Amino acid sequence: MSHPLLLPFCLLLPATLHAAVFKCISPAGQHSYQDQPCPPDHAAHAMRGSYFSQISREPYQIHADKQQQQQQARQDAVRQQEQGKARKLQQRQRQQKQKNCTQLRNRQRQLAGQLQRSRSALQTQRLQERLASQQQALQDAACIP
Repeated sequence: MSHPLLLPFCLLLPATLHAAVFKCISPAGQHSYQDQPCPPDHAAHAMRGSYFSQISREPYQIHADKQQQQQQARQDAVRQQEQGKARKLQQRQRQQKQKNCTQLRNRQRQLAGQLQRSRSALQTQRLQERLASQQQALQDAACIP
């Protein structure tokens, strides 16, 4: 070998490059990273695995969490909007049903009034048939309580 010190240097190189990283959280909640253990009044956060890759991933994780929260908020907004549309549709359907029931009841009252004023037996029979069909229409529309 041309360099006799090369082998010992190569063996000691990984020991010198491996440095511990300590994440310290102050009582005020501030985070700091250092190569020495945390002071007694600071909370220590144990870093696992390859320390430097976790430190570099932290901002990306925060960004991913924010994106996930924003997406959840958008989904919630869409869900609320759809629920609002469904409520409006149900309200319109109820109003339409009430309108139809009112029209059917008014028609029933008209027929009842005509029946009271009828003079001939044939007219009375026809009005009774129409009144019976009107009663059936009210039942079919679920307007009778």
